[in-house]
Amino acid sequence: MSDSMADKMKRKLSAKSVTAIVLFGAIILVFVFFGLPGRLGPGVGSVARVNNSLISVADFQQEENRIQQYYQNLFGSSMDFSSQRQLLRQQALENLVRMELVSQVANKEAILATDAEVRDFIVKDIPFFQQNGQFQREFYSRYLESTRMNPGEFENKVRKDIANVRARHLFEIAAKPNAAEAAKLKDLKGTKINILFAKVDQEAATKAMTKEKAEAAIKALDEALAKGDEAAVNAQLKDLKATWEETGMVEIGAEQFPKITSAVATDAVFELTKTEPLLKRLVRDGQSKYVLKLKETKVEQVAAIEPTTIEMLQKRRGDGMFEAWVNQFRQKSHVTMNHEFMQLQ
Repeated sequence: MSDSMADKMKRKLSAKSVTAIVLFGAIILVFVFFGLPGRLGPGVGSVARVNNSLISVADFQQEENRIQQYYQNLFGSSMDFSSQRQLLRQQALENLVRMELVSQVANKEAILATDAEVRDFIVKDIPFFQQNGQFQREFYSRYLESTRMNPGEFENKVRKDIANVRARHLFEIAAKPNAAEAAKLKDLKGTKINILFAKVDQEAATKAMTKEKAEAAIKALDEALAKGDEAAVNAQLKDLKATWEETGMVEIGAEQFPKITSAVATDAVFELTKTEPLLKRLVRDGQSKYVLKLKETKVEQVAAIEPTTIEMLQKRRGDGMFEAWVNQFRQKSHVTMNHEFMQLQ
């Protein structure tokens, strides 16, 4: 992102937007505080390095506790993490590495949080530090003591949190559809398609015939599709005990189609055209193979697009832009993880 792009995006932030960002950050931090143990371990050393920044053992332990508490809230406090410990620890480490990457690239692009925002965040927007709506320094000091942090370290975490959420929000603002895109979305919403599909289960086909015959039939099916020979396609589907099904009328902009459970096959649907309704290739997704055909299309008049539809599109696009931005920075960054520490129980 260039400096000019960052400047333009920052100017679009209203005071109301900044407040919303800060409040969202407060919700994130509440998860950290909820169910926090009275003391963390000694936390000596680091678990990862992101460019010139180290991620401490203490931060890792806190994030691991937060994730564990989150899952316990979802599935019950009696949930046993022993068999999933390594996955949980890996998730905690990846979260911290990602947060640090976002913080660094946000700082590089001058997407920052002011001292006043950090102060107001701590004093006004964290319920854990309040009693009867008033900030309690005793609660704040107790938290710092339990996490073995000094005020400067905690304020730095808050500063990063605000900047991280602000960066994501900036991309969401930039991703707002313009009038032409909104009109196109309206047209797409009114266009519906019905898809014919046949699913071939290679494992089931192998059991019904020999492995060699199943592979030969699938190869013949692929060749028939490439030629556009529907009669030969149907003959091979019959041999493979696969039958045609249809999705029924679905909006062309839908992310999923009824009965098609494969994301790979769903993506391939958009290759179908009226002039060539039969997809001239076999869609492979592991042991499952799909044959796709456009059966019919219908255009309906749409009076207006619901605001929630625009908001969802804006958020998806903003998230995609944000992810690409962070991943691009990650590719240029030096990230190392302490895998020996990750194996410790």
